[in-house]
Amino acid sequence: MQLLGSVASPFVRRLRLVLAGQPYQFVALNIFESEGRSVLVQHNPARKVPVLVDGEQVIFDSGVIYRYLASKLKFKPLSWDQENGLTTINACTDSLVELLLCKRSGFDVTEDKLFFNLQHERIQATLEALHTYDLNDLTQ
Repeated sequence: MQLLGSVASPFVRRLRLVLAGQPYQFVALNIFESEGRSVLVQHNPARKVPVLVDGEQVIFDSGVIYRYLASKLKFKPLSWDQENGLTTINACTDSLVELLLCKRSGFDVTEDKLFFNLQHERIQATLEALHTYDLNDLTQ
């Protein structure tokens, strides 16, 4: 198995934790440079990391990859509360990544613009919600 992704991606980091202790190869890509981008494009038409290559099977999207690994490695199914917790984490992470990409593209993400405001609101709301979760319920 190969996991393709960037070192900095929180979606990739999560899967690297899931795969700890399993036989796999991590292929670090800099998706903002042509070489890493060309490898990514070969495997994922959505041009996003992570990508899991397991023989002939190619899976993209961290949630789908997790479900594939959970099935393959016989993990205990997630509860609905755990699924909701992951959805909350994903929403926060997605907004953080969107703002980072906007900032790297030269936008001032502190401007009073609808897109930026929605991302900041989502980050605030999801972080507040995560404080109310019982973390033991999310990790068992």
